[in-house]
Amino acid sequence: MNIRALIRNVAAKVGVVSVCLLAMSSCDSWFYEEEGDCSVYYRLKFRYDMNLKWADAFANEVSSVHLYAFDPSGVLVWQQDEQIDSTTAENYSMSLDLPAGDYRLLAWCGLRNDGEREESFSVPEARVGETRMEQLQCALNRKRDGSGAYSENHLYRLFHGTLDVSLPVNEDGGNYEYTMPLTKNTNHVRVILQHLSGEDVNEADFIFRIDDENGLMAHDNELMADENINYRPWDIQNVEAGIDKDDARAVSNVKGLVADFTVGRLIETHCEKMVLTITTTEGKTVARIPVIDYALMGKEYYEKEYRYPMDEREFLDRLDECVMTLFLDEDHNWVSSVIQILSWRVVLSNVDID
Repeated sequence: MNIRALIRNVAAKVGVVSVCLLAMSSCDSWFYEEEGDCSVYYRLKFRYDMNLKWADAFANEVSSVHLYAFDPSGVLVWQQDEQIDSTTAENYSMSLDLPAGDYRLLAWCGLRNDGEREESFSVPEARVGETRMEQLQCALNRKRDGSGAYSENHLYRLFHGTLDVSLPVNEDGGNYEYTMPLTKNTNHVRVILQHLSGEDVNEADFIFRIDDENGLMAHDNELMADENINYRPWDIQNVEAGIDKDDARAVSNVKGLVADFTVGRLIETHCEKMVLTITTTEGKTVARIPVIDYALMGKEYYEKEYRYPMDEREFLDRLDECVMTLFLDEDHNWVSSVIQILSWRVVLSNVDID
């Protein structure tokens, strides 16, 4: 064999070896079949522990997820919505079918529910490549009558969340998981009206309402300028309970009414706007209570209980249920009240109604 033939033979063998090495280094080659593929998977979990129990209640409270992904310029590049199956909610996560890159994620959760009643909130239709993040506002679905906008429904629970993510490139494949914290935007307010005299409290004698301008939320969950929403009870029922009377420890039956409301987000800048008003059908004002001011009375208790300082915004975001009991004398005058938030309870007496 001459020298040129020898060189060609060696070069050919080197080429074959190079191709084999290249094939072996390819993630999807036969060499890696035992290891599985090298695809990259991104998944998003959700956590709802922004509550006064400091426990993740996502699986028990969230019914659906609408997720939107925006590029660094704020334009929508992807969206997905899913119903939450209660049997698998504990381990729920949503697949992020996105290429590697930087994204701003926005979630509105609770827009789609069980279909038993009309949906409580809505967002505008979003279009990939067109919709900007600031356009995805969420609005309370309200009704109207001669007095303006109102809501009398037992509202479905609404949640909001945002998260910045950087989805990495990985030629060897891998699984990446991210977690988005959620804030609850709906609150249950229960108002109990009782007569200390033990007389019946007739539903037909009283009108309950809570007013606020909190029916429109921006993409960052701030409240936007909105019309007044007149929240009306979605349920009113008669109650009867026994109470201790003075030092004699005698028990007296007290009858009353329970009015249940669901209202939108409580926020500290609306202290003067959110007001519970109870009037008689003859027009007499029984009570006017600034709901948020009363709710904030519980902040110090929970800060001490959990040794966790909070500003007003965080406390109100953690709060989602408040019970107000008002005691009336025989002339329908407000004598005292009890405010209860979970385990915190305070009795107020001789409080001016305005």
